[in-house]
Amino acid sequence: MNNIKVQPFGRLTTGQEAFLYTLKNKNNMSINVTNFGASLEAVLLPQKTGNPRDVVLGFDSASGYENTALYLGATIGRYAGQIRGGSFWLNGKQYSLFKNDHENTLHGGRHGFDKHYFTASLDEDDNKVTFFALIPDGEEGFPGNLQVESSYRLTDDDEIIMVHTARSDKDTVLNMTNHSYYNLDGHDGGSIENHKLKIYGSRFLELAEDCCPNGNILDVSGTPMDFLKMTRIGERIGMSYPQLMISEGYDHNWNIEGTKECVRKIAVLESSSGDVRMEVFSDLPGLQFYSGNYLNGSEAGKGGCRYGFRGGLCLEPQYYPAAPNYKQFPAAVLKRNEIYQHTIKLKFCYF
Repeated sequence: MNNIKVQPFGRLTTGQEAFLYTLKNKNNMSINVTNFGASLEAVLLPQKTGNPRDVVLGFDSASGYENTALYLGATIGRYAGQIRGGSFWLNGKQYSLFKNDHENTLHGGRHGFDKHYFTASLDEDDNKVTFFALIPDGEEGFPGNLQVESSYRLTDDDEIIMVHTARSDKDTVLNMTNHSYYNLDGHDGGSIENHKLKIYGSRFLELAEDCCPNGNILDVSGTPMDFLKMTRIGERIGMSYPQLMISEGYDHNWNIEGTKECVRKIAVLESSSGDVRMEVFSDLPGLQFYSGNYLNGSEAGKGGCRYGFRGGLCLEPQYYPAAPNYKQFPAAVLKRNEIYQHTIKLKFCYF
């Protein structure tokens, strides 16, 4: 049995007290998660020097997560990515959402899951913490009272297994993911441009000028979007390729190949020196790769670190952004009383 450590993580403006939960495995790898936003606060890898390397960007208290607009480590919902025009049609009815990104809705609107207080349940036998929340019908314009679970499990194989589960009392749209920013050189390791990345996807979604998908699906062949082989992220990020210029770097959804609804490897990330590798697995059809283009050092993270331009990157398994707006994308609809359940697994190797 593992002993899950629980400690106060600060009081929120609502008066509620947030908590930090530490899970540790037999290899002395540990992770911290918090019930505010059901967020991943730290991933600590043991090092030969004796000092662990924290490879996830974050904050030292809940107030940092409450005040940030960066979604660091958070569980994202109701809808990861954009919904074009802040509206969608479902069952012949149009739903209007809060627009918080140009004229679009991003990551669930102004009060997404990242700003929710979750209750926690600990399973020390399984080394797992599960967070629960009830998202009310009509919040940010989405239909259905939604019961949500977001769990984190740390295995003795140095795997973090995240499972997102939900049930709604009305038909709705739903797209949950985790929005951690990774820097395998250390959360304070500077630019991720010398990291190497492989993505198991040969097609990606074209962005319009507002950074939202326009419905077109493009082939990566012959473009700087080709990560079918391990490639240094900074190798082509500065090219005058229109898609990179729109988002000042990578911020796109790749269409993942392989059997749908099967947990399979979708990406591999390596640190600048190759001494840490992270493999990403999921059963979802897409992967958003964001190269931290909008980090600007304006917020003080852990230990007072200022996370600057491209100081971390996100790899977010998901349904396609804007799927409710385009019939050619895989549907992201959760039917009344059906179960939404998807798995994200991160496997770490360190040398």
